[in-house]
Amino acid sequence: MNKRGFIALFLCIFLSTIAQSVAAQFTISGIVKDKNDNLPLPQVSIRLLSAKDSTFVTGISSKDNGTFSLKVPKAGNYIAAFSFLGYRTAYEPVQLSKGQPRRNLGDILLGSNDVLLQEAVVVGKAPEVVVKEDTVEFNADSYKTQPNSVVEDLLKKLPGVEVDSEGKITHAGKEITKILVDGKEFFSDDPKVATKNLPVDIIEKLQVVDRKSDLARLTGVDDGEEETVINLTIKEGMKHGWFGNVTGGYGLDGRYEAGAMLNHFFGDNQVTILAGSNNTNNMGFTDMGGSRFRRFGGMNGINTSHNVGVNFNVGKGDAFRVGGDISYNNSNRDVLKRTERQNMFEDSTSYYSGYNKMKDNGQNIRGNFRLHWEIDSLNTLEFRPRFSVALSKSDSYDSALTTAGNIARSKVNFSESDNHNKGTGYDLSGELIYNHKFRNRPGRSFSIQAQYSYSDTKEDGWTKARYEYYMFDKDSTSTLDQIDDDHTWSNGYGARFTWTEPLGDVKKGRFLTFSYRFQASFNNADKYTYDILTDPLNAATNDTVRNDELSNSFRNDYYSHRAQIGFKQVTANYTYDIGVAAVPSSSQSIDLINSDRNIPKRTVFNVAPYLRYRYKMGKQRSLRIDYRGYSSQPSMNQLQPVEDRSDPLRIVVGNPELKPAFQNWFRARFNDYDEKTQRAIMAMVNGGFTTNSIISETTYDSKTGGQRTTYRNVNGVWNAAGMFMYSTPFRNKHWQLNSFSRVSYSNSVGYNNGVRNDAGSFNAVENLGLAFRSDYFDAELRGNYRYALATNSMQSRNDQSTHNYGGTFNVNGYLPWSITLGTDITYSGSAGYSAGYNTESWLWNAQASYQFLKGKNATIALKVYDILGQRNSIRRTVTGNYIQDVEYNTLDTYGLITFTYRFNTFGDKKPDMDRFDRGPRGYGPPPGHPGRPGGRRW
Repeated sequence: MNKRGFIALFLCIFLSTIAQSVAAQFTISGIVKDKNDNLPLPQVSIRLLSAKDSTFVTGISSKDNGTFSLKVPKAGNYIAAFSFLGYRTAYEPVQLSKGQPRRNLGDILLGSNDVLLQEAVVVGKAPEVVVKEDTVEFNADSYKTQPNSVVEDLLKKLPGVEVDSEGKITHAGKEITKILVDGKEFFSDDPKVATKNLPVDIIEKLQVVDRKSDLARLTGVDDGEEETVINLTIKEGMKHGWFGNVTGGYGLDGRYEAGAMLNHFFGDNQVTILAGSNNTNNMGFTDMGGSRFRRFGGMNGINTSHNVGVNFNVGKGDAFRVGGDISYNNSNRDVLKRTERQNMFEDSTSYYSGYNKMKDNGQNIRGNFRLHWEIDSLNTLEFRPRFSVALSKSDSYDSALTTAGNIARSKVNFSESDNHNKGTGYDLSGELIYNHKFRNRPGRSFSIQAQYSYSDTKEDGWTKARYEYYMFDKDSTSTLDQIDDDHTWSNGYGARFTWTEPLGDVKKGRFLTFSYRFQASFNNADKYTYDILTDPLNAATNDTVRNDELSNSFRNDYYSHRAQIGFKQVTANYTYDIGVAAVPSSSQSIDLINSDRNIPKRTVFNVAPYLRYRYKMGKQRSLRIDYRGYSSQPSMNQLQPVEDRSDPLRIVVGNPELKPAFQNWFRARFNDYDEKTQRAIMAMVNGGFTTNSIISETTYDSKTGGQRTTYRNVNGVWNAAGMFMYSTPFRNKHWQLNSFSRVSYSNSVGYNNGVRNDAGSFNAVENLGLAFRSDYFDAELRGNYRYALATNSMQSRNDQSTHNYGGTFNVNGYLPWSITLGTDITYSGSAGYSAGYNTESWLWNAQASYQFLKGKNATIALKVYDILGQRNSIRRTVTGNYIQDVEYNTLDTYGLITFTYRFNTFGDKKPDMDRFDRGPRGYGPPPGHPGRPGGRRW
């Protein structure tokens, strides 16, 4: 072969090789986005698996703009898996052949697990606190609790989290409305069920998340609603099988606790059954009847409670899921209450001292259900029906003395009364949402929502009272003997339509959003008051006659429209949603007993702009700004123009001329987290003002000391607050510093004897904590200080300041032989309150526990609460009309001996619980053994 032929042959072979090489470069490509806001997702893990046996073939991560291009070694059938922390894993079938060597999968949309999980960051010790965008995440194992502790015990240790005596949870001043377990609702809108029943030792992470409403997250169109929820992530070893516990305890003064919980987790499915009974104020649910009935004792005092409930969430992946809960609870509450109130007038002051003894019983049955059906990739249907039944019975004895503001504190009046009340209530509601996306126009979608609600409450009450008046020329006395028959019922319906339209290329992330909402409610109230006739000359004893002046049959119709238009821009670094809504509303009322009290139709028109802005300054740093406006309708009690004379010294009458209030709300939040040092920062400012705010207007009778309260619309009600949270470990990671600071000011308005009073309330709070944690003991010292200043324009000389201060020291020691000793002591002091309400107290609790049996599944513990017997419950309230201090009875010192048995059965995948012990406590790697990044087990 000559030289020229050899070269030609070489070129043919070379070009053929190149051609075959190029042909062999099979690829798949696309872009990964957030399903809710269409934002690109960087660093998503993309794994290519063999369709035959799911073996790993190759993998890659998405780029900063969410795009990816993955080379595949050969043709075949594959499954592409897309996974990212905080999102549900998505799977796409892929078929590659010589005829189709390249596949563009287009947009891969990852659905959120309802929480934005923080990336794993550290090997060895997990960070205690991590902040990112809308989420603050706490590592549960970093905050040590006693054996058999529940989630509420963990919450009380977290910086920025407060749990009050009723179990209400707030974070950075915002109330927690739901608890999620692995992103799924747990007993719907009752956080107490999770916090007071779920054991801490199954929790891996606790995440506080600010998120849009269910409707906004499903449709992508803002509806002006937002909620703060807590998501509890369960440890991996607990997600496949059965586990639970049984607890019983008995102690001094007949105190007892008993409870049981059974969980079955299989894949993404959850079933929980729980039951409990105690007389130690550990109310493991929310008494839903407490707000709808005239409960004399409220939610205070000493409570005996019983409950049982079932929660479930099952389905096939995310395509079809059914969930819900049903529960029954019963509570018996004994309350003693002492009150001191200073009423503010332009030129004088009066004082009120009250004593109340109350007994309440409540029973509730409720059910909440959810159905989520992703019919296909373009259509989604969601249905949420709810029902509840509530029964209530309350009895009280009240006595009160009103004195003048002179030096002698002259008596004005004295009263004592017996009150009895029984009630039943029913609620039924449902919500249906349908969402559709267009295949031929990515980014375009519409949704339809329909809802209906019905509520019915009946109450019967009896009041017998005696009143003495001292400011007349001659002391006088009056009596009251009345029966009340009240019936309120309402039904309402509404509908909402939304449309999202992309502007130009959907990849540019520009969208127009439209929505329209209509709501109608029909409210009815029959209030009949009967005087009991005891004069034998007029009627037989206990005969009754209806008092039409104090009775009414009231009907109110309310209609509201909201037409909204907005523009949304989505990029890799920022997103904003800005728009405006027109909100007209109208109402009319009639009284079937007295037509002179009819109110003709009135219409109010409001304009409600809104803004949601998110800016990612870096991987762990972000800024968020929100503004919105919304209206609120006055309640039926505020509208009814009929006097409530169940207490003649405190008469209340509604005002049918009230307009809906319109609130404007603003918030800016900054988060920053340093992965290297594990330092976390969160700063926030928020505020708001209300137009047509509904406030109390009170007129006092100087002769009788009685008061008559009605309602009116005013402007000038506003508030502002700022907070700062800082958390960082020291170099050796055994020490942790936490700080939470908050400053707030609110201005409320009230009218006393026709004179306006602007009452200001300034609060400054600092909580500072220093903790040491090791494998053998941990200790924490937390100090707190609160300064409050109450001012009023009517009598600036009577401005008052109070100080609350104290600290808590707790230590837990982990001894050999599976013995744990723990104690906490809290000092609290106060100054500036009414005489007799300034306190200094030491609250000392202690516990010793011993774990035994295989896997340490059994625990016997001795617990002693309030060893020194100094617990108290005092609260201050500042309004535009008065300053008030209230004290309630609390549990005395008591001790319990408890036995708890934990069980689990995971079949072949049953984990060895001992391998997760770190010394004698909890789950986590043993000393010296690094865990997975983020503190997960290895």
